[in-house]
Amino acid sequence: MTKSVLYGLPFILCLLGLEIFYMSSSMRIPEATGTAFDSLLKVVRREGDKKMPMNTLEATVSTFDGVFEKFTSESPKHKANFIVFLADKDPSTNLSWCPDCVRAEPVIYKKLESSPDDVALLKAYVGDRPTWRNPQHPWRIDSIFKLKGVPTLVRWENGAIKGRLEDHEAHLEHKIDALLSGK
Repeated sequence: MTKSVLYGLPFILCLLGLEIFYMSSSMRIPEATGTAFDSLLKVVRREGDKKMPMNTLEATVSTFDGVFEKFTSESPKHKANFIVFLADKDPSTNLSWCPDCVRAEPVIYKKLESSPDDVALLKAYVGDRPTWRNPQHPWRIDSIFKLKGVPTLVRWENGAIKGRLEDHEAHLEHKIDALLSGK
């Protein structure tokens, strides 16, 4: 180890000790005042944040019933349960054939994965473009889901949809946050 690392180690340990002291006491460290101390405390806090792993299941139209049964049976174990309906991936590009899905998927996953709550997600793939375009697609005519577009993100609670984001809004972070918080 270099001398700078060895000399810096007690300082970092001291910061960790202060952060633990402040977290365990009723005192709170004020938010950033622009000092190096505050910046280091932010790093310590960020490293200490706990995120729950997201439980993810995947289903196609043909496997949906069995996977959905498992999803609903496990839903009471999770703080929040979501279903995202997506277009299938094009085998030649490994990207969805739906540009809205390509835009929304990373945003949805980022927001759900960063939740401190225990979140479950069922990814339901609607099929290729011709399959999805069929007006008699099973999820278009389903009495519960009534899909109109993809992607569609729904919050599932107590056997019912408690909120949804349709294709034109499924990529908006503030809307995903609201759905995640149950609003």
